[in-house]
Amino acid sequence: MSIRMESLHKITGLKNRLTQQANWRYSESLRSLETEQQKLQELLHSHDQSIGELHSLTMDGATSQELQDWLQFMLSQRNQIERQNHLLEGKRSECTEKRQEMTESYLEEQKWVKLQGRRLEEHQVFLNKIGQEALDEIAVTRHQRIKG
Repeated sequence: MSIRMESLHKITGLKNRLTQQANWRYSESLRSLETEQQKLQELLHSHDQSIGELHSLTMDGATSQELQDWLQFMLSQRNQIERQNHLLEGKRSECTEKRQEMTESYLEEQKWVKLQGRRLEEHQVFLNKIGQEALDEIAVTRHQRIKG
């Protein structure tokens, strides 16, 4: 059973749109990952600054309450960093999934594009055959007229 060219054209168009959507989803996933990586960098930078400030406080002779407050604050920063790292793992996993979906969609589209190409070649061969048969018929008819 052969698929009609009209149907193949519609299918390849649909597959192309699905591939574009998969590309967009992957791109969006990458942007989201980059945003979360930037947030982690900001948290790490803030934590490094806090360490410097704590060091300055200890050198200036801070009270035990001030030190305790700073340690609590830094512990909360570490917890935020840990949560951000966990979130990043999820985003990386999501990016991997989206990249796989994009690849699968592309490969599926290419299967249909190749099928459409083969059908176009078959159609061209068929048209060439019909054209040659018509030329042969004309030649035979002409030859018979000239002979006859």
